[in-house]
Amino acid sequence: MPATTTTSTIAPDPLGDADAWAAFDYHLATRLLGAGDFAASVAVALDGMTVHTAAFGYRVPEGDPFAVPPTTDPSTSAPTTTERQRSRRDGVVPTDRFRIASISKVITATVVLQLVEAGVLELDHPVGARLGRVVGAEVTDPAIKAVTVRQLLSHTSGFPDYQTTFFGGGARSCPEAARRGLTGGLVGPPGTVYEYSNLNFCLLGQLIGEVAGMPYQRAVRALLLRPLGIEGMRLVGTFDPDDDEVVHPSLPRRNYMEVLAGAGSWVASAEDVVTIVDALDPDKPGWHPLSRRMTTEMLRPTVGVTYPDIANRWYGLGAIVFADGSWGHTGTVENTHAMVLDRPDGVTWSLLVSGEYPSDTTQLRNLVDEAMAAAQLSPLS
Repeated sequence: MPATTTTSTIAPDPLGDADAWAAFDYHLATRLLGAGDFAASVAVALDGMTVHTAAFGYRVPEGDPFAVPPTTDPSTSAPTTTERQRSRRDGVVPTDRFRIASISKVITATVVLQLVEAGVLELDHPVGARLGRVVGAEVTDPAIKAVTVRQLLSHTSGFPDYQTTFFGGGARSCPEAARRGLTGGLVGPPGTVYEYSNLNFCLLGQLIGEVAGMPYQRAVRALLLRPLGIEGMRLVGTFDPDDDEVVHPSLPRRNYMEVLAGAGSWVASAEDVVTIVDALDPDKPGWHPLSRRMTTEMLRPTVGVTYPDIANRWYGLGAIVFADGSWGHTGTVENTHAMVLDRPDGVTWSLLVSGEYPSDTTQLRNLVDEAMAAAQLSPLS
């Protein structure tokens, strides 16, 4: 098998035995590391119980000095290489954390919906002017003032994608990006057009902080992560790997992780991600952050909005929903591909990758399906 592999399989496992999981791991590692990825981690659960975790590759890619640019510019938030004394050849273990990119939106959406159920936010109440006060922007456009929580969660607010703002150095932080968006224009009237934009979830993170009376990260930990028993997840900078976090090489002087915040800046283990998504499935055991009614609402498409591929998939409230009843989210930034999927057959999996393969993150679903088929892994009927 390429590089290193660490696995943990729960026995007895109704999906398959140790040999089957070894075949599953071999297929994934060969496809991912063989295509040039630096590291990957996978977790699989059945009916709310983790049955398998595995990790492949190395925490720090060979030849990459912790992906830290040679600069002392404080805007990069970059430590010097001497501040990180890690072995480049440390093998990844399943508890190591990876960037999860836009899977962060599931986390942000869940906490927003918790606040809705607590009665301190309303899904269909305008929040544009309120957000302006939070980030220090004067909102003058009546359409932006009328944007609702539901529209932010569903990417139907009308805000454009702001790619340069988030990924081209156009802003130094989420609040700065928020000010730009709240004083800019819309691509269409709120509630009428689907336009995926990180700005929506940057704004929602700011709203969480204001409503909860504590910083966004602290609120997420208190309301969601701690009740699930998850420790160690955090928001990270672009050049800010901790000792038990995998390096995702980034070009010098980039700062997108600082700007994304609630839209894409969390790091987590694959099992952490599965735990969060399973908690949103009311048919699985354990603590549930949302009611069944709210989880159902989370997975519905917005009425009257045209989606690019509605026959196969649509966007709910912080969730990508597929026509076969599966749902989850993908995440993509530089040298990062991540996906989590909750399936109708009780299986939930998450696959996190450091590297650029596959170029289309949704292909991770095909890779997992192929690996399960090759290993003859399937739930007992």
